[in-house]
Amino acid sequence: MKKNLYLNEGEIKRNGNVLKIRDKKIPIGMINNVFLFEKVKISISARNLLLKNKRNIVFLNKKYEFVGILLPEFLRSDFGNRLWQYENRDNLDCAKYIVSKKINEIEKNINKNLGFMKLKLKQTKTLNEILGIEGQASRLMFDEFKKKLRKKGINEFEKRAYNPPPDRINGMLGFLYTLYYSYVFSEIIASGFDPYIGFLHQKRGKHAVFASDVMEEARVKLTFLCLEILDEVYPDMFEGKYLTIEGRKKVLRRFDEFLLNYENSLLKSFKERKC
Repeated sequence: MKKNLYLNEGEIKRNGNVLKIRDKKIPIGMINNVFLFEKVKISISARNLLLKNKRNIVFLNKKYEFVGILLPEFLRSDFGNRLWQYENRDNLDCAKYIVSKKINEIEKNINKNLGFMKLKLKQTKTLNEILGIEGQASRLMFDEFKKKLRKKGINEFEKRAYNPPPDRINGMLGFLYTLYYSYVFSEIIASGFDPYIGFLHQKRGKHAVFASDVMEEARVKLTFLCLEILDEVYPDMFEGKYLTIEGRKKVLRRFDEFLLNYENSLLKSFKERKC
């Protein structure tokens, strides 16, 4: 089974069809995508081997920020998905569908009936109204998240904040979200969509808004996965607001397990034109 390769330090070299990392040799057939943190070096021949074999190379910095991605090919010549995406970019039903999937997932995790919110969502007539309901749902999610943290004796988290994260919990949430954003960015391109044309999120700067759209349901799952992982890493595996290398390794193992067990239902729905 192919797995993602995460490298926090060191250098990747090539030996034939094998990647060499210190004394380890990893055949290209065992590797899915490659995630590199900022101090890692990669030789040109190793990079070319990955791209030739259609593996993506994701670059992240030590603050868990997405720096960029090297892709073996950008957009497929089959433009049907992109054309549908462009023609429907102002379709409010698509934005409502994204938020409804997120509300359903929040409902499961906070054990509350959010039928009133779903009804209100159906009655919305503007994108701003839809965004307002999404924001309300997110606040409910983070209120429950904070309560669960308090039960664990963790009191530093007050609200979701970033750039920079004010505390360790926000830092770790950002790490999980960035990992998934990087992953789903390449999945979107492989599926023939444009990552920069969104339905719910609006384009700003270099932000791939469609990636943020299709990760909304996953974001809920990752938020509550963070609670589980904290039992393994908090507080000893942090340096300031950020995880140590050993802490990162534990998070990355759990993230890989998440990818193995979760199929992005929103991306699947867009492929099937369900909105």
